Amino acid sequence: MTHPRRSKGSNYWILAPYVRQEWRTIAQAMVGTIIFVGYWPILAWLSGQALAKLSAGDVQAVSRLVAITMAGFAVQKVGQYIQDALMSKAALEVAFNVRKDVYTHIHRLSLSYFERSQTGDLSYRLTEDIDRIGEVVLKLFHDFIPSMLQLVVVVGYMVYLNWQLTLTAMVLIPLLAVLAGWFGSQMLKFSRRSQNLVSDLSSLVTEVFSGIRLVRAFAAEAYEIERFTQEAEKIARPSIEPPGCRRCSTRWWAFSMAWWWC
Repeated sequence: MTHPRRSKGSNYWILAPYVRQEWRTIAQAMVGTIIFVGYWPILAWLSGQALAKLSAGDVQAVSRLVAITMAGFAVQKVGQYIQDALMSKAALEVAFNVRKDVYTHIHRLSLSYFERSQTGDLSYRLTEDIDRIGEVVLKLFHDFIPSMLQLVVVVGYMVYLNWQLTLTAMVLIPLLAVLAGWFGSQMLKFSRRSQNLVSDLSSLVTEVFSGIRLVRAFAAEAYEIERFTQEAEKIARPSIEPPGCRRCSTRWWAFSMAWWWC
């Protein structure tokens, strides 16, 4: 089965109009993100103060700092809840609007398009593929942006403590960026290949179940089971690759971050 040719460049900007529609929800969620991220340097400062007071034997001061820290944790978790709830809501709304527009667009296509396409493939694109789009939006605002804010806050605090040592530790960052880009491109290639294979399997299942009377009439169950097994094996074989790639990426990042902090 042939699949539509994909652009080599990023297509994420296509989602910009859908994301802009949810700007109020995203802005409210960003307030929770700022509360969540902003507490980390405060926690580092409180930890330093607590250690100093503990070394001096001031138990009452340590108790006060612990109480303040626990109250700060409570506020931070409230901010995290606001971020998680509102970001999830925005991602679901984006997926809903994209799915509705894609379904409307499909109805406007010519009959020749439906003759060339398979029903299972269209169903997969309208369900699983668009769910992945919602996941991308959620990961962007729920994970990527908070992580970047945390990086800025942590590096800023490190510069405040010792800017010479911070600059020395940041020598590895260009190499980390290159490797992260390479791992990301490899995972993207696999993800696209895997989605196409799952789409083919979905098309096969839809085709067989819609014509199950013919399959039974010609006693073709064994043939269809063999076809299904072959398509399923195509998915199972490359599925071994990404966990290894992800493990390699995770171990490299762990090693790099350990080196950086040490």
